[in-house]
Amino acid sequence: MIASAVVFLPGTGVSAPVDGGRRSVEQSPIQDGVAARPPAAEMLRGTVEAIDQGTDSITIRLPSKATQQFKVQDALLFNAVRFGDEVQVSVQDIDGFRTIVALSER
Repeated sequence: MIASAVVFLPGTGVSAPVDGGRRSVEQSPIQDGVAARPPAAEMLRGTVEAIDQGTDSITIRLPSKATQQFKVQDALLFNAVRFGDEVQVSVQDIDGFRTIVALSER
């Protein structure tokens, strides 16, 4: 007869699964009764006042004559616009920054 031995190291042990061996079902994206939603987008129109690739931002003059600087989600947008272009942008709050997520010329 062959004997086998099990060696336990200090701090280790054997325990049965708490759920009786059943696999747990992953939680749905609904937590605390609220479904996870992407941030709301805001559509704005204006004129490109400045393009700053160093800070990944574009400044737009809005119809109210105020200017606002936005981060750019996709650096390829820098190739699509020039100073003075009339644009429509979709802006979302991402990581605390108002960020352009889509851009089209008007």
